[in-house]
Amino acid sequence: QIGSVQFDQLLRDNGYTLQEYEAARRLEIPRMQMIESFSAGAAGSKKLLNYLYRWQAEERSASVFKVSLNKGDVPKPKEADLIKFHSDNPQLFTSPEYRDLVLVHINPAKIAQSIKFDEADLKQLYQERISDFRQTERRKVSQILFETKKEADKARAKIEKGLDFDSVADLVAGQDKNTTQLGSVSREDLPENLAKEVFRLGKGKVSDPVKDEFGYRIFKIDDVLPERVKLFSEVKAELAREIRQDQALEDVIRISNSLEDSLGKGLSIEEASAEQGLEARRIINIDQSGRDENGRIVANIPDKPFLRTLFNASERQDTFMTETAAGGFFVLRVNKVKKSSVIPLERVKDRVLIAWSEAKKMDLSRMKAEILSNKINDGDTISRVASSIKAKVFEIGPTNRFNRVEGIPRELIAKLFKLKSKGKASFIRGNGEYFVASLTRITSADGRVDKEAINALKNEVKISMVSDILSQLQSAIRKSNNVSVNEVTLKQFFDSNEDGSGALGDTP
Repeated sequence: QIGSVQFDQLLRDNGYTLQEYEAARRLEIPRMQMIESFSAGAAGSKKLLNYLYRWQAEERSASVFKVSLNKGDVPKPKEADLIKFHSDNPQLFTSPEYRDLVLVHINPAKIAQSIKFDEADLKQLYQERISDFRQTERRKVSQILFETKKEADKARAKIEKGLDFDSVADLVAGQDKNTTQLGSVSREDLPENLAKEVFRLGKGKVSDPVKDEFGYRIFKIDDVLPERVKLFSEVKAELAREIRQDQALEDVIRISNSLEDSLGKGLSIEEASAEQGLEARRIINIDQSGRDENGRIVANIPDKPFLRTLFNASERQDTFMTETAAGGFFVLRVNKVKKSSVIPLERVKDRVLIAWSEAKKMDLSRMKAEILSNKINDGDTISRVASSIKAKVFEIGPTNRFNRVEGIPRELIAKLFKLKSKGKASFIRGNGEYFVASLTRITSADGRVDKEAINALKNEVKISMVSDILSQLQSAIRKSNNVSVNEVTLKQFFDSNEDGSGALGDTP
């Protein structure tokens, strides 16, 4: 009977009636049977599994050093170098689109700050809601949990003989204070049989073992917090905040409706805001991330969907009155659109110089790493090569193809597994610098059999083969039934906008 009740509740939680669920299952069973028939016959050959296991389990070790440049290795650029770099990398020096706008924001937080009321109003609200501030009796409780009654009785006997509760918890159950302390609880926080025992005892008292579905518990009452009603002084700030919030929401709706009426009469945003006693704010330039031309966040702009609305708006036209995520409203007009453009070299020369120097440093580092790597491949040792540039050699590995090595780019590990023999070297850029690595050891999987890993691999291969079969089946069904998918429309439908709505906005 209990299982039936839980099953019915589960169906309701997921939006099903029993009949709908049964119908869905009947449709699903043939599909699952078909998939299971594919799964039953899908398996990798022993040779394939052996090859994949050896490939995955192989490990490699290497000696590594970092390539560094001396202070004077990067030359000073000529003017022609900066001009070319600026021209070749316009994306680095392109300003975003900016919009110049006028805005009226009816902000509930700001309105709430201006709302005044008497303390008598707060006291009246306090009396009306006195039941909300009544705190039931609570107990600060510690407990020790045992699996068997025998263990619990043994512990209780030790307490009877004078051993303190915490010592018994540590010695008998291996539980410290972080484990035993339940904190402050009310009757409603505990199952009925546990609550009955906990709230029967006085401060400092220890219970007899109490059985529940998890085992046997011994409780200690650390403190008794009697029933009380919070004083007016304790809840005064909370009540004031609630009054302001409630009144602000009413005022926001009333003011926004009045402003909308004024705009409906043909007044400009500036005229309509003045008529309603509101401030029309001018923002000279703001980009899609909410920053000004100096890269600073523009302060006190409305919540979502303000930026999306702004950059969807047409020039010289008022937007509709729009509600924000914080419960306010805004209306705006775009005065001017400043299109995205490449910033002239004269205005970003310092930035160009820094970017050119960094790029030049990376080019020189790459060339140096390649030369040093070639020396090792020609027979020199990594220790001598590293010493020639005063670099420190360190060891990595053994590692397989998939493990992460702290501080080492994954691409370098991949390159180690492409080297044909020990002593060979390769290089890669990572974390803003270049690494040179020489292979020192190859550890094959021959003679090492990890049954658990092989079983896991066998399951992975099976899943992959079933997925491939189903993909081919799906493709064949689509082809035979002339099915096509408009990927662009599908992406637009499911993609989320800035405010979390899909391509259709809030349309149900």
